[in-house]
Amino acid sequence: MQIDMHYYGVYALARLAGVRPQAAKTIATASQYVDDAVEGNIQYHEEGNKLAPIITAHRIIEIIENRDEEDQPFVWVPFHFFPGNEGKDFTKRLVCSKDSSLMDELIGYYLALHERPFASALIGLIAHVLADTFAHFGFSGISSRRNKVDATSIKPINATAPTAKYLDIKLDRFFRTFGFQGGLWTNVRRSIMSDGAEIASGALGHGAVAVLPDLPYLEWEFEYEQSSEVSRRNNIDIYLEACERLHSMFQTFVSVSSGHDDGTSGIAFGTVKERVKDILSFQHGKAKRSEKWRSAFAGGELGIPAGEEIPYYNSASWDRQRDRFPGLDKPDEVAATEVYRFYQAASLHRHYVLRELLPKHGLVVI
Repeated sequence: MQIDMHYYGVYALARLAGVRPQAAKTIATASQYVDDAVEGNIQYHEEGNKLAPIITAHRIIEIIENRDEEDQPFVWVPFHFFPGNEGKDFTKRLVCSKDSSLMDELIGYYLALHERPFASALIGLIAHVLADTFAHFGFSGISSRRNKVDATSIKPINATAPTAKYLDIKLDRFFRTFGFQGGLWTNVRRSIMSDGAEIASGALGHGAVAVLPDLPYLEWEFEYEQSSEVSRRNNIDIYLEACERLHSMFQTFVSVSSGHDDGTSGIAFGTVKERVKDILSFQHGKAKRSEKWRSAFAGGELGIPAGEEIPYYNSASWDRQRDRFPGLDKPDEVAATEVYRFYQAASLHRHYVLRELLPKHGLVVI
């Protein structure tokens, strides 16, 4: 998913669930910031304190970082391709599945932390992870043969003429840069041959199908290299299901927490479901899709009184909080900033998923 869903959609859904505006902004910013927290340089204070950012993504152009199979389990697995833990072998169990029972357990654990200072950031972070399980299902956050797709089988179905032209250019540029598997990485598994180890190549995440899972309006199909069965996806229906699940999670959050609700009982998702579907069906770039969410929200089309606006996403404000650390009079003041609370949430999430939750279910990734 992209910023239109991770930030603007999440903000709207949080407000519909009865989350007050300031908390909704923190939740939505944390949700999108998962894709933007790519800076890992430690900040130093003259008194000796350090601020160590938590990296939750890499830029697509950072080839070396993305190829690093030692790094993939720390970034892509917990934050973008949450394992479904289904099947018998290791690489199969790492494949992401929509809103799994494991995800339900994870959300329940985080909702129980609703009184922590970083609770809003944590709910925003898990909103990103949850949403990605819908968009990224069927792919995993490691280099694996299971992610490889027959490039000739990729077919957009419902694209309008302008969208088809955009996709032709986008896919051509993507595959020219990264290859037909989104970049051929070293596979997580190695076949031991009689003459030594054969290093197999495979794809990372959904690189083999480029941006297609991230376009909410698209209906498309493809075939995995390991299977001749056609996988057909209607992103509109998938994203609509994700929106309803996010709304439900936000409703639970405001019902169990204090200080995050707007004093109302929220708005039932069913009353705006068709309007949300219309927004998801809009075939355009992510900037205009984001504006579609903003205009519908401000116009009262989603049940919130007309005139209230979704604030524009501003990652720079959190970046500045991080970068100002060396100049603070009292370095401990950074603990009250939103970016620090995001790092707290991200650190907890990475540890809990990789060191507690997955091993509890017999899946040891690191």
